[in-house]
Amino acid sequence: MTIVKINLHKVNAERNLNAKGGQVQINNNVSIKNVDELGFGVEGRRGLKFTFSFNCNYEPDLGKIDVEGQVFYVDEEKKIADIKKGWEKDKKIPMDVMEQIINASLHKGNIQAIKISEEVSLPSPLPLPKVRSGSGQPVKEEPAKEGKTEKAAEKTAEKVEKKK
Repeated sequence: MTIVKINLHKVNAERNLNAKGGQVQINNNVSIKNVDELGFGVEGRRGLKFTFSFNCNYEPDLGKIDVEGQVFYVDEEKKIADIKKGWEKDKKIPMDVMEQIINASLHKGNIQAIKISEEVSLPSPLPLPKVRSGSGQPVKEEPAKEGKTEKAAEKTAEKVEKKK
């Protein structure tokens, strides 16, 4: 029902300085490592602590980023007990809960991976937006020519005066 907090306890980045250049493939993966009960003092509610691992691998052997953390999840006592039993029995979590936990893990993991990738000179694990002109060509900046801005300002002032 509710994710109350996401904690990180491991952030690791490695870059292979001997890797050759070329086409880089980035593979992101997130997995749930463990589910533990969370001591929670609200009547009728209990919590679970989902330990997750987010991995970002750069192929061919350029580097990797690993992020590990915990998602704290709170819900009604019966639902928490059912989730815990399902995990202990066959490592399964109900889809509605799994969706929330995985999305929270991906969100936190990707943000950390973007931050740390820059520090170790790896490409961003997610494509970042880029601005392009309408023609699809890169935007060209032309140097300002002396006097043009002054003439444009004078013409605008003249137009304003005529309208009065």
